[in-house]
Amino acid sequence: MNRSRLLVAGATALVGAGLVLAPVAAQAAPVTTASSSTPGQPGAETTSPVTNVTVVPNPRSVLIVVDVDRVTNLKLVQDGQVVDAVISSDWSSPSRPGRFLVKGTGLDAEDFGITTTGGAPVVPVHVDFGQAAVPQAIEQTTERQIDRIVRDVRAGRFDHVLEYEALPGATVSVTTNGVTTTAVADRYGRADVPVRFRPGVNPQSAVQTFNGKTSFPDTGNWQF
Repeated sequence: MNRSRLLVAGATALVGAGLVLAPVAAQAAPVTTASSSTPGQPGAETTSPVTNVTVVPNPRSVLIVVDVDRVTNLKLVQDGQVVDAVISSDWSSPSRPGRFLVKGTGLDAEDFGITTTGGAPVVPVHVDFGQAAVPQAIEQTTERQIDRIVRDVRAGRFDHVLEYEALPGATVSVTTNGVTTTAVADRYGRADVPVRFRPGVNPQSAVQTFNGKTSFPDTGNWQF
């Protein structure tokens, strides 16, 4: 996400946070009928409510839009497990499609499925991630840490370390005021990247690289 940190008298404001879908062509995913799938458990729904699935690629993530023919509670699954994906609402209906926002894990493509809490037959969905194959590295700085950085920079202490959440083994590269520094994420996905700030505006961008693929940059400004 694009963001600008305005640091005034120790207060922190995040500006411009939000998802902006790029104007790219959507991919229509195949939809199977209930007769070609197996219900999940005894007493489960015998037909899928899914009528169409559209995959919308974006440099940061992929949006999966699911049209349904009745009110239902959709689930996104992979290898039999529910995927931890951002959804627009617990309930979907013919007038309100289900929406799942999926981040990449370093693979160019992955296969998912759409089912319901009632165990409806699984509808397969193939997702080509494109540039979103590697997600953005997520900065983990807390407000308390930011306040400390503000005090330090004003006192002339410019060298700091920023923590990022990334794919385990990925290289996180952070460019601050034109100078790039890097760190490799540990097995838990934590990367501690050294940076040098200065008084005033500090343009910054961060990417992570994994298996030769680089994420869309996360850009913003630190202002002291």
